[in-house]
Amino acid sequence: MSNPNTAYTDVLIVGAGPSGLMTALSLSRLGIKVRIIDRRLPGETSGQADGTQPRMIEIWDSFGIGEELRRDGFHVHKLVTYKPNEEGNGIKECDPGVNITVDSTPYPYEIIAPIEVSEGILRRALGEGSISVEEPVVPVSIVIDESDSNAENEYPIKLTLVHLNKEYVHSNSVPQEQRGNLVNNPAAVRSTEVVGAKYVVGCDGARSWVRRSMNIVMEGEKNENTWGVIDFTPITDFPTPWAKNIIQSPISGAMGFVPRPLDTGRMYILLRDSIGTGHDDSGNPLGKLTNERKIVKAVEDGLLPFKMELTDITWFNIYKVAQRVANKFSHLNRVFIVGDACHTHSPQAGQGANTSMTDACNLAWKLAYAIRGWAKPNILDTYEEERRPYSIDLIAFDKELSKLFNPEGVSPEEYTQLWKLRNMFTTGIGLRYSSSLIYQHFQHLAEGLRLGERVPPGTIIRHGDWNPINLQELISYDGKFKMLLFPGAITQSNVVDQWLKTVNVLNSILSEERSRVLEPFLVLNVPKETRVHASPMPIFASAKNTFVDDSLRVTGSTGKLYQEFGVTSGVVVLVRPDAHICMILPLEAAFVSDICKYLHSI
Repeated sequence: MSNPNTAYTDVLIVGAGPSGLMTALSLSRLGIKVRIIDRRLPGETSGQADGTQPRMIEIWDSFGIGEELRRDGFHVHKLVTYKPNEEGNGIKECDPGVNITVDSTPYPYEIIAPIEVSEGILRRALGEGSISVEEPVVPVSIVIDESDSNAENEYPIKLTLVHLNKEYVHSNSVPQEQRGNLVNNPAAVRSTEVVGAKYVVGCDGARSWVRRSMNIVMEGEKNENTWGVIDFTPITDFPTPWAKNIIQSPISGAMGFVPRPLDTGRMYILLRDSIGTGHDDSGNPLGKLTNERKIVKAVEDGLLPFKMELTDITWFNIYKVAQRVANKFSHLNRVFIVGDACHTHSPQAGQGANTSMTDACNLAWKLAYAIRGWAKPNILDTYEEERRPYSIDLIAFDKELSKLFNPEGVSPEEYTQLWKLRNMFTTGIGLRYSSSLIYQHFQHLAEGLRLGERVPPGTIIRHGDWNPINLQELISYDGKFKMLLFPGAITQSNVVDQWLKTVNVLNSILSEERSRVLEPFLVLNVPKETRVHASPMPIFASAKNTFVDDSLRVTGSTGKLYQEFGVTSGVVVLVRPDAHICMILPLEAAFVSDICKYLHSI
């Protein structure tokens, strides 16, 4: 059922910010045909997210792009707080600490990189799959076939897209938010097309066209506090410009400074005076330059007695924080919203792009499975089932944090206490799903591998060449479930019999068809010198995927990871394509067939 005048794609993505680019990259890596459009001109930015948390760095590694981000970004390890001095005319430094207190990650720091850097990396990775962002393009209409014959219509969504004339948009300096108004201007329109799609993903920001077109409602409230933010190059005697700084100034109130690459920085400041909407003494509206000067003055005064000259100001903004969550994250399981389109909050916790890209990774593999017929369409229900509760928790945390940032000034001690308490949340390391995709049994067999959470790091040795590897490196974002087998010490007589029975069952149930969606790994609790090929091994266990829990150079380290994970008997762990643990079972003949039952049930 196709129309020769209509172009077709599996998934159309609206918006090419971090969430849109990550959605496109995730789907393309899984072999799904995608198109991604954006209203921007090539080279334009939209949004200023610049912080990448530890869990997102791990996710970027699973795509093979983390190294470039670590190279080009600024690594923030130190957190410093300031409070009013005794005289009440300036600030003084309190005790410094680490910004990331969580140890269970290879990257216990935050990376700060300008949006053009992170988006550039994602765009180049997309380009390797011959996918580029189509811009400037604006959607005009969307129609979904909701009839009973929907199942027979392979492309039930029809979108009308308008490709704008780049030269017209540029020469007339049309703001991004007004480009949708150009669709009826012949001089501004290059072409119009209709696209048939199986699914649409709206990654088009807080004012999402996709969300509004589906009549999805944002629920929550707008905080009345007004914030200023400014990017600049500091010339200063401020003592900690390379650390994240939380400042309570008796003059300017609550402030937050974040270091950026090339000795630049970003300052957030809670503005005590009304700004941006008032008039000067002559009755003239306050202009852009006036607002910029007010922010600069507040920053300079707020850092006294230290001197701070703001040079090379590249961007500033004034905003109020809306703390809202969409009442639903999809329409008919055909149109989905991701990122700021479904949750908005303050930048204070550095969660914006991180949460948005995590949305994308959660949704993309489920879309791929539904499109390929590897899972039932209702797997898509679990996107909202997993991500909306997290978004609600994020808004609650944002409100908690906002209470500390008030016009009277932030409390450094309370901020530090809350930051440490919620570091598992802010880093993304503690993200735990509880949905129909998580098999909530046998957690006691491996307390260190928590059901619903991502696979933690840990060093293992590949038996064939003694090459050390981080366990997380096995969990690449390739669309496959990973089956981690921890059989124990297979050379011991009390383990061999049970292991042999289990191997026979595994060999019989893991068909070639299942290997499309399932990749097994063996982690043995034996010294690296052990001749493992003398023991019974599954036919599917390749030498490349056989590892031992041992150290390359430290003697007596065998079994360290088993101990850390709390594994005392044979265990099999099933890991989703997005690296979250969904099943733990005894590694026994009577249980391992449940893995195939699980994969068949989704």
